[in-house]
Amino acid sequence: MNVDRLKEKITSKGMKFTHQRLVIYRSLCNSQDHPTAEMVYNQITEENPSISMGTVYKTLESFVNAGILQKFRDDQGLMRFDPVMETHSHLYCNESSDIRDYKNPDLEELLHTFFKENQIDGFEVEEVSLVIKGKTK
Repeated sequence: MNVDRLKEKITSKGMKFTHQRLVIYRSLCNSQDHPTAEMVYNQITEENPSISMGTVYKTLESFVNAGILQKFRDDQGLMRFDPVMETHSHLYCNESSDIRDYKNPDLEELLHTFFKENQIDGFEVEEVSLVIKGKTK
């Protein structure tokens, strides 16, 4: 994603565009494995030694609060971050703990229709995200 698109994405949510936010968001967009805050920090720190771990944590949380980033807890209890905001599922490798996106409009429509027709008492389904576990071949 180029700098102008990143700037638009960040500023459209009422956030100030800063070098730190650019670097952190770009790192997320270039990652395919839904990194933790520590993984983001390790990826950017060599070229950006002035960015602290605290800045990474605060920036990721501000992105989540602004609705330009999702966070979720993996099977090991680690908080992971995902810049893809559209409905999608995840493939989780049991051997390596790698996580990658899986988009299938037919599956998403099937899940949406199922929960629309099968209401859960006392619970309103807002989004359905499936985690498909297995191993990478």
